[in-house]
Amino acid sequence: MFRLFKKIGKILFLPWKYKKTIKFLIKNKGIKSALRFLLVKYFVADEGGEIAILNPIITKFPKIACYPFKLEVEMTTKCNKHCIICEHTYWKEKQRELSFSQFEHILNQFPKLRWINMTGEGSGFLNKDFLKMIECARARDISINFVDEFDFLDATKARRLVELGVNCIWISMDAATKKTYEKIKVGCDFDRAVRNIKNLLQIKQELKSPLPILCFRFIITTLNVHEMPMMVELVHSLGDLGEGSRLEFAGLLKFKEIEQYYLPEIPEEILNATQQKADQLGLSIAFSHSEKIKLPNISQCAAWHEPYIMMGGYVLPCCALLMSNRRDFLRKYSFGNIFEKSFKEIWYSERYKKFRQMVPRKTGTVPILCAGCRAWDTSIREKMYGVSED
Repeated sequence: MFRLFKKIGKILFLPWKYKKTIKFLIKNKGIKSALRFLLVKYFVADEGGEIAILNPIITKFPKIACYPFKLEVEMTTKCNKHCIICEHTYWKEKQRELSFSQFEHILNQFPKLRWINMTGEGSGFLNKDFLKMIECARARDISINFVDEFDFLDATKARRLVELGVNCIWISMDAATKKTYEKIKVGCDFDRAVRNIKNLLQIKQELKSPLPILCFRFIITTLNVHEMPMMVELVHSLGDLGEGSRLEFAGLLKFKEIEQYYLPEIPEEILNATQQKADQLGLSIAFSHSEKIKLPNISQCAAWHEPYIMMGGYVLPCCALLMSNRRDFLRKYSFGNIFEKSFKEIWYSERYKKFRQMVPRKTGTVPILCAGCRAWDTSIREKMYGVSED
């Protein structure tokens, strides 16, 4: 009963949590834009870990899941960095980028699209049309998220992002010191990233805009775990990052080439020190994909309602499949190609419909795409019922 009241309180409190942003949107974009912002906060978990009201319902009744209104698209696989924990460093694939016409084609498949994560296994700003694509999506009043290392986000680009009203940027920052950061993110410049973050915050202040909200993601490894409390201090020191900002500590999504950096458990003293520092400074933090934090059972998963369009147009059920360094496998078992069939045909195909009904079950085989998921626990069902290629 307590959990129910807590959930209801969170739902009722949410508009107050974003009161400055809502007031800004009503004044500058109109009430419709403000309502769409709230809709995203209520219905999209990946927007920043908000409420995602529909998720518990569609896991119980997957047949009633509506046509997707949220989407993730891989914008490019181009990257000039060699981060030691990224699958891209170990690829032998040709680097590619999504064309503007392909991006428009994808958007046209989703007439009621409300949210898009424009990310992928590459650096977005290495796609020459990245800003143009953001402009295109914002012209349709679609809320935008993307992940970036802030290496190419200079003052000119930052100003345009603020003017366009991008919802949220997740900053990939896997260390709190220059030495550790540049050891992990080979080719990135710690000082330049911090400077570019501060430039964007200054532009937001100058334009009196609460958007974009800045969130941080710190991937925990054997190389940086000791800097977790320091990371809290660094993020706090940057100033006002926007309503709903948070720092997420995520466990490493391991594959063969990077197993030596995997940390199965965060030392208790570091975990406590990190939480205490966050409480002391009033910074919102979260933990995900860590063995220390027990993964929820796959029967609670609703991530499949947020499709991922992989480079080349391959349709995957979600982004949790990425960072596994098995691109050929993902292409082989994708549900189809959006440049060869309409997404509507793919979404309502017998295989996709069967998949959506299989995932939330408490018994039965696990779909091959979900086997060994790093976000949800599939081990019990795999052991009892096996894995299905259907």
